[in-house]
Amino acid sequence: MNIRRHSVVAVLGVASLLVLVGFAPAASGEEATKRQTALTARMTIKVAHPDKARAAILQETKAARGFPALISGAHVRLKVPPEALNALLPKIAAHGLVLDKAMERVDLTQTISQLEAQLRSKTEILERLRGFLADSNVTATLAIEQQMNTLVGELERVKGELRVQRERSQWAVIDVSFNFEKRDRIIYVESPFGWLNTIDLRRFLWQF
Repeated sequence: MNIRRHSVVAVLGVASLLVLVGFAPAASGEEATKRQTALTARMTIKVAHPDKARAAILQETKAARGFPALISGAHVRLKVPPEALNALLPKIAAHGLVLDKAMERVDLTQTISQLEAQLRSKTEILERLRGFLADSNVTATLAIEQQMNTLVGELERVKGELRVQRERSQWAVIDVSFNFEKRDRIIYVESPFGWLNTIDLRRFLWQF
């Protein structure tokens, strides 16, 4: 029984340390060789008809198996498979005059690998703690349950962060901003001068 009690204390001590420092074993060689990258492209294009350009870009994005993550009057954010990014960018640029463009690449391999390792290690400790509940006394049970609650909270945090980082690697992001001049609508009224009413002012102003 003493040996069992010492084992419980030892596990509790290790669990506390792991929760506090966020222990994560090093990634294996196979995991390290598979690179996971977040791609973000930004483009500002000058267009004459933003609504028309936006509709065409959304259609091209759908054809590339992507979808819009944000749509506003002068901006769209698109998510597409990374392998479709290079083919889609020229199509977007063709809808206007490109004023600015940039590409950002972030390597997420180490971040994802560390989160996965934390998930494995914390899950393993949680299972070991559960195994001690059956033979522990009241005091030890309370201590074990407290450590388990802490681990469950840590597991949920790690799982959430891991989902975010995996999604960043699964979808490339394209931010498109439209630059355009908003023209005020011209309202025509009857002139007291009859000869002026016979002139096509719309055509006259356009030529001017």
